[in-house]
Amino acid sequence: MFEDLKVQLVKTEPDLCVFVTRDKIAASGKDELWCFYDLMPEKKIRLVNSDADVKVQYVNSAAQAGWKNKTHRLVGRIG
Repeated sequence: MFEDLKVQLVKTEPDLCVFVTRDKIAASGKDELWCFYDLMPEKKIRLVNSDADVKVQYVNSAAQAGWKNKTHRLVGRIG
């Protein structure tokens, strides 16, 4: 697990494509589905312009979401 995840939002060449959902249960345990809510003490995301842990591109559907960089060190560790 991570303390603070440094995320850079990109439009091209992401490590991870993310679909934002309102369903906490669906997002649980999945790197590619994110659910933002007020009480997230165990996971903190910080947006950065450089030196990111992961480059993320938001997508319009869950079907488009997933790791593009399948060998990234955080695969399976975000969700």
